[in-house]
Amino acid sequence: MLADVEHVIVRLPNGLFDQDDARLRYLRWLRDPERRSARTQADADFVKAKTEMLQLKLAEKRSELVRQSDVDALIDELVGITLTAMSSMPARCAPRGDLATRRCIEQVVFEVRTEIANTARRKAGNRRSIYRANKR
Repeated sequence: MLADVEHVIVRLPNGLFDQDDARLRYLRWLRDPERRSARTQADADFVKAKTEMLQLKLAEKRSELVRQSDVDALIDELVGITLTAMSSMPARCAPRGDLATRRCIEQVVFEVRTEIANTARRKAGNRRSIYRANKR
């Protein structure tokens, strides 16, 4: 490979190698600063990635990190409780027989629920467009 692809070692016209010249060229190739710096950079990148992975595992063990799915489930549960409570507000807050107040509260609840849904839809759309952009 060093002779045919990288041309570090030179073949003689008869197809053999001058062993002394080949050894010297091989040693020069091994000591080449560009080759060593690329290897050193790759090693440094690997160590950095491994260190980052270990730090994330430690943070998760210390409960400094939580899974996104757990956060999403909590948000879904809290929003569900909030929307259920909001839906019962008109009947619970308006005086019995006061349909005007009940309808007014129903309207406010409807507007708030619509705003929550629209905001969630916008955020989901933004996240999808960012995801598509990152995949390119």
